[in-house]
Amino acid sequence: MDRHLTSSQVVSDALESAFTTPARNLTKSRGKNIHRFASVKMGHRVSVESTLEFDACFHFDFVKSITRFCSQPIRYTYVLDGKKHKYVPDFLVEFDSGEFILYEVKSDFEISKSDFKREFEAKRLAAKRLGVELELIEESQIRVAPLLNNLKLIHRYASRSDLTATQQLVLSIFRRFGSLNVNTLISKTGISKPYIMPIICDLLSKCLLDTNLEVPITADTTLELSYA
Repeated sequence: MDRHLTSSQVVSDALESAFTTPARNLTKSRGKNIHRFASVKMGHRVSVESTLEFDACFHFDFVKSITRFCSQPIRYTYVLDGKKHKYVPDFLVEFDSGEFILYEVKSDFEISKSDFKREFEAKRLAAKRLGVELELIEESQIRVAPLLNNLKLIHRYASRSDLTATQQLVLSIFRRFGSLNVNTLISKTGISKPYIMPIICDLLSKCLLDTNLEVPITADTTLELSYA
């Protein structure tokens, strides 16, 4: 859908409708490698065009300040070397502040191309004239080890279900003792590591527990209640 964005209200309406009616509907076709990301935050699958965009979704799903996100959101026109081009950003993200930001996801190889910076700047300026920011997310920002692996682990066990009695027990232990590492939690609950890790990951996904995701999640990982 080509939207003619000529006023702040029209832009606002277009951004809002992007979550239900994106500019492009991605379907499998020859030459395209479509991926479906099962978003815990959104409660449905988000279709993307590359494995890098797929990996970016893990970040969007678990950044606390992000309330929702979608792919292929709006189409607008930018000018480069006197010629008009139509463009659809990779993602639209809404933050808990109410701010909307468009994102383009690019690999290190794509960023290294000689004309990339000029083209992206033209896209960014066109978005700014519409009243919304377009930002670049580079491969090096997405595929951060071990952060991405931790996010994928949390996603594997995340659910939208209500808390179980066991999860309530785990939270009560944290309220009583404060921060604990996984080994100590195992000793206090009697739950073995293979069973406690999925519980911990689901509580992390629900932002009920906090930990440093910049280091691998192991039996030595220290956790605490989230107060965000």
